[in-house]
Amino acid sequence: MLKTAVIFADGTEEIEAITPADVLKRAGIACDIVSVSGNCPTGSHGITVKADVLAENFDMRDYDGIIIPGGMPGAVNISQNDKILDALRYAAQNGKLVAAICASPAVVLAQNGFLKGRKATCYPAPNFISLMESAKYTAEDVSTDSNYITANGPRSAMKFALAICEYFHKEPKF
Repeated sequence: MLKTAVIFADGTEEIEAITPADVLKRAGIACDIVSVSGNCPTGSHGITVKADVLAENFDMRDYDGIIIPGGMPGAVNISQNDKILDALRYAAQNGKLVAAICASPAVVLAQNGFLKGRKATCYPAPNFISLMESAKYTAEDVSTDSNYITANGPRSAMKFALAICEYFHKEPKF
């Protein structure tokens, strides 16, 4: 069975984490919530979630893809976690899915060198777009480039989730 990880931190945009997790499970793809902020991190709108796995116990070798939601300061909190950055490096080097939405394509992926020369999008604010200088910024709702999928924010959470399902050739059941 395919298995994915949605990374969650204090300050994560909840809709960008929960929508992919829900849709992937409806498509028969296992999805763990991996927390960088303890057992019960609280998102940017005050919603607390229960983690399946803590970042310190996360092993990307057990997963087919990693999904990074945005939200502030969630994206910053994720970008500062060495275990997650190591997981992203492993995923990138091994052709596994790397997906990010909203602030995270800029704050987590671009700032750490993952989007160099890749087609990608992010939240359409000048401070995030400026971080995308090494990428081929598209301004699309969702951009796909090989094993990378990026999206522009909360309004595209469902499109993002469906693009991930399409990447894995799975159809969610609604």
